[in-house]
Amino acid sequence: ASPAFAPDVEIALVAAPDEVQLRPGARTRVWRFTGSVIKGEASSVQAVPNSYLGPTLRFMRGQKVRIRFRNNLTEPSIVHWHGLDVPESADGHPRFAVPPGAEYVYEFEVINRAGTYWYHPHAHGSTGKQVYQGLAGMLIVTDDEERALALPTDTEDLVCVLQDRTFDSGNQFAYLAGGMMDQMHGLLGATMLVNGQERASFELATRAYRFRVLNGSSSRVYKLAWDDGTPMTVVGADGGLLARPLQQPFITLAPSQRVDVILDLSNHAVGTSVQLRSAPFAASEVSIDEGGMMGGRMGGMGGMAGAAPPNGASLLLMTVKVSRQEQSAFRLPAQLSSYGPGWAEQAGAPVRSISLDFRAGQWLLGGRAFDMMGVAADEMVRADSTHIWEVKNAGGMMGQQMAHPLHVHGTQFRVLSRTRPTGASTPLQSVRAGLVDDGWRDTVLVLPNDTVRLQLRFTKFPGLYLYHCHILEHEDAGMMRNFKVIA
Repeated sequence: ASPAFAPDVEIALVAAPDEVQLRPGARTRVWRFTGSVIKGEASSVQAVPNSYLGPTLRFMRGQKVRIRFRNNLTEPSIVHWHGLDVPESADGHPRFAVPPGAEYVYEFEVINRAGTYWYHPHAHGSTGKQVYQGLAGMLIVTDDEERALALPTDTEDLVCVLQDRTFDSGNQFAYLAGGMMDQMHGLLGATMLVNGQERASFELATRAYRFRVLNGSSSRVYKLAWDDGTPMTVVGADGGLLARPLQQPFITLAPSQRVDVILDLSNHAVGTSVQLRSAPFAASEVSIDEGGMMGGRMGGMGGMAGAAPPNGASLLLMTVKVSRQEQSAFRLPAQLSSYGPGWAEQAGAPVRSISLDFRAGQWLLGGRAFDMMGVAADEMVRADSTHIWEVKNAGGMMGQQMAHPLHVHGTQFRVLSRTRPTGASTPLQSVRAGLVDDGWRDTVLVLPNDTVRLQLRFTKFPGLYLYHCHILEHEDAGMMRNFKVIA
């Protein structure tokens, strides 16, 4: 810890083995984060009941935060604050992974907009396993602009972490039970969990609620929809509030993406319910294997052979039960936020092309695999500079393509455009129609054949940062690169 750093909030965060009762029978062995407040408001750390998930951390923009992380696992680990713009030493780069029994101190000021962020391990080669074992939690930032909107808060502000897990016959998590095929396709689980609970349900009142939804799955793409036809009302994305609310029939949510949804139950009768489902879509929309080089399992199966629903299967995620009558005077604001500095398109910004490739059995970024300290010439950027990245999902020589959620550390970016070659089309009612590309993002889903143009304003902090596919098995296998920010 730095004597010169005076934190407003100081937290102890521990990663350690534990056991939880997730299903009838044997308790499930998990790895989990637990936290406690050393200094600051007690509400800064909120445990998630009946779950293996780490506590929800709540901060105000402008607060100085110190987090003392202790690794009580049996292997090295480090924590990444996903979506936050923090100094290099606080970003959780895998070269900072701490051995079992050791401590790492994070110090940073919260400079991000109000929004829904999260935290998870980032040890190279084992990120997927550690998250699968339970190491993940939500991180919520608020500020005065958001508070002035009078959006649902306190008990009407709910977190929903979507994860899929495969259990073995002894109720234990079965990670990579499908072996190399899971590694190549990305792992899909057989059981849907929300906040660590199977068949999750919320007992709510006849008023408006804010659901902060995280796709915390390794590789599953969700097509979120209310089963009664109520439109999805989006007020926020990865990097905070949208400029205006967005309504659409369904939302496509890729791994690591977040979306803030308003559900107004004021016109629902007590005793009724509404389900959040993942609507069906063709697996070929997110996975193409024309040459059969990847085993011909479009969409992947994952987990234990034949046990996991493929990407695109119709899934029940959770049930909202209207259990009591309450008066609600909520009105959704027509204007939510302004996007602030860096949003306007910048003419003359340097342009870099990045291909998402499959070669010799490995997914690559721009033809390169991860090198712990390696940085290529085109991966050097000036602090606080603006660049354009053209990310092309080219696939492999034999027609292998997968949708890849590309995550960039240390910044939020703007999606400028999404284009496809002439003749490459998908049905209108597809995952493409549900994408929320508006607002500040830190993860973008690059569908097969897509070229996505991103405008990035890089962090002001110098050092090594990462960009990678957030299919965790792809990241662990090397679909990750450094970029270096130069002061």
